[in-house]
Amino acid sequence: MKLRMKPEDFIVEEIVDFNKISGDRCYLYKLTKRNIECLKAFSYISKKFKIPLRDIGYCGLKDRHALTTQYISIPKKYGKLSLDEPNLKLELVGESKFLLLGDLEGNRFTITVRGLKKDDIPKIKENLKYLEFGAPNYFDSQRFGSVFDKKFIAKEVIKGNYEEAVKILLTKYKKSEKKIIKDLKRFIAKNWGDWDKVWKYIKENNIKARLYVNMVKELKKSNDYKKALSYVDDRLKKIFVAAYQSYLWNECIKELLNKYIPEEDRVYYEYECGTFMFYKKMDIEVFDTLKDKKFPTIAPDIEYGGDEKKIIEEILKREGITMEDLNNIGGLGRFIYNERKILSVPKNLKIGEFEEDELNKGKYKITLSYELEKGSYATIIIKRAFLGVKTKKRKR
Repeated sequence: MKLRMKPEDFIVEEIVDFNKISGDRCYLYKLTKRNIECLKAFSYISKKFKIPLRDIGYCGLKDRHALTTQYISIPKKYGKLSLDEPNLKLELVGESKFLLLGDLEGNRFTITVRGLKKDDIPKIKENLKYLEFGAPNYFDSQRFGSVFDKKFIAKEVIKGNYEEAVKILLTKYKKSEKKIIKDLKRFIAKNWGDWDKVWKYIKENNIKARLYVNMVKELKKSNDYKKALSYVDDRLKKIFVAAYQSYLWNECIKELLNKYIPEEDRVYYEYECGTFMFYKKMDIEVFDTLKDKKFPTIAPDIEYGGDEKKIIEEILKREGITMEDLNNIGGLGRFIYNERKILSVPKNLKIGEFEEDELNKGKYKITLSYELEKGSYATIIIKRAFLGVKTKKRKR
């Protein structure tokens, strides 16, 4: 199976409650973008219309490799704006308050899955029969861009492994990163600890990336890995902490579901951080018990009780850390308490027919559309729907 062969294969439409966002401070715009990263789109609008980024309000960030529609607010003092370019469109739709992340209700997805083999269709049909029972509401791969070789920067800091945390930051890279940064990280990996040599490389290649320049400069001066981490900006720090907290939550949900799902109905799926456990089907009584139930994130300043406490203690034990250890996060921030639904259940689910795939000769495609509450990942539903079908990752 193949995902996102073209942006129109992954359509995302933001759902907002217009009554909740009503107001007269800002103009409300519908932003449609194709194959553009969200923050880059905001930055482009900011520069084009000379509007500070902080004055662009939004409810959520949308996928880059997709065709997406969302709402943004801009104070009226900047006038009425309009934009109509091939991959970016801005339409005035009314008035609103200044939008914030919490204003999002959910998202509507229309996803076309391609490259399906004829032999896989019976298996997929069986999976789709139970899709109304949803899937575990896991945080998916998009949450774990800072994780390499299943190592979490936040966990390394918690355990006092500052050098390892810095090593991940300065030597690991994604294919999508700029060549000059990938070359720098390769050089640092080969010359780890020789900070004079690395500093010389930075100067000779006129590297301007502030994070890497400042960290290497500090290491050249003091060889203090904890100090070097202080140069990471707040946005990245939050990402590192959120990644590890999200992984711990995923592990808690797996542990919880093991009590409800018989072994014969469990299916496992490998991802960047470990293994997801999905269920083939779910007893209706179990579904009714879990469908609206929430499970908390792990935070050291919260007192847990009952089954929640037992599950959390078990997961932390496996990780080789204690609840108290979570306070040893250095300057990265803190673990924030939240509650998240255990299951992600698609609403207004529509399943298309299997059709010949015009982009993959001899293969088939199918389109699914559904709505999810904010914070739930459309890709988790897709993984659930196509369990047992080999995925070919999209080339980027």
